Amino acid sequence: MKKILEVKDICKTYQAKNGEIEALKNINFDVKEGEYISIIGPSGCGKSTLLSIISGLESKTSGEVYIDGKIGYMLQKDNLLEWRTIYNNVLLGLEIQKNITPENKEYVLELLKKYGLYEFKDKYPMQLSGGMRQRVALIRTLAIRPNILLLDEAFSALDYQTRLMVTEDIYKILKNENITALMVTHDISEGRFQSRQQLEFAQQNI
Repeated sequence: MKKILEVKDICKTYQAKNGEIEALKNINFDVKEGEYISIIGPSGCGKSTLLSIISGLESKTSGEVYIDGKIGYMLQKDNLLEWRTIYNNVLLGLEIQKNITPENKEYVLELLKKYGLYEFKDKYPMQLSGGMRQRVALIRTLAIRPNILLLDEAFSALDYQTRLMVTEDIYKILKNENITALMVTHDISEGRFQSRQQLEFAQQNI
């Protein structure tokens, strides 16, 4: 498998009234195509900062990030627009990129059909469960055809049982679409669950 992401000697320092705060120091790792990597750590340890640096939303103090392809980003909240239908929410990323084409609209409809949301395409976010809203948020991200997906505590707003179901659901979707993923979480059980899924998937394909 080829390397799709490389993080090399990343450091991040913030200036505060009482001096410098070192958020990240000499972070090094790489992610290969098709992998689902979990980074586990307590709140405030710099996990979200690292994802923001990888995505280009935040500057680094030093180090380098090498990316082969397009990045998609899922945040803690689904950030669906309540006044837009599910279909129009999924189109949002393409609208921002000014990339609404007949081909991409057809791809969005295919994703909605494939993952059980087509019959809800004309409904509004408030009419969906928390798990379904997260699936819509994922499809909105997939619509831009990313090569690697960053998940920033993407399921933390859900209750425990729903979170387990949604993480398994989304893991299968990412594998079906051959999307590489990098997830940060403070939940050890969630990270272990994803690692177990990765191992089981690998064993099935030996």
